[in-house]
Amino acid sequence: MTLNTSIKNQQGATLIEILVTMLVVAIGLLGAAGLQLAATRYQQTAQMRNQAVMQAQFITEKIKANSNAVIDATPPNPTSTYLAPQAYAAATLAALPADPVCGLTTACTSAQSAVKDMRDWRLSLQALPDGRGAIFPLTGAGGETDRTARQVIVMWQEKQQNEVGTAANPDPVPVDQGCPAPRVGGVRCLTVLVTP
Repeated sequence: MTLNTSIKNQQGATLIEILVTMLVVAIGLLGAAGLQLAATRYQQTAQMRNQAVMQAQFITEKIKANSNAVIDATPPNPTSTYLAPQAYAAATLAALPADPVCGLTTACTSAQSAVKDMRDWRLSLQALPDGRGAIFPLTGAGGETDRTARQVIVMWQEKQQNEVGTAANPDPVPVDQGCPAPRVGGVRCLTVLVTP
């Protein structure tokens, strides 16, 4: 009789063990899915930043190759000396200078090459989400401007890492302090200095 009672008490223990195991596995799978989602998000951010570095390198190499447009320009001409002092809102494709007709049949001057380079760069920035760019003269601590040095800024719209806000309580949009004023929330900037 005692033997029968202990067998009846043991029934159902395997079912509880299976349910606990399923719960542990489900929590593990949810954690793995969250980790995969975060990894994908960070991979996209890294790809955008890599693209921004490539865009900055593109125009800095053009400036170095055509340094005569920067060094010999007196007075500096914004359309032919690699200058685009524009904030994010103004740096649209509508602000592109006219394309000089040269290069295929006639040789370009250094000023015309600079205009072509700026057009090509501004168009290639479209590979980034809302990609835009600006080039400023470099100003020293004493307020003097270096005529040949340039500060290249690549700007793009970066998706927020945490998008769980509501209309009543939205998440704060990060503002990159490295961007030129007026700064726009959610816009990221990469700054490179170049001296031909």
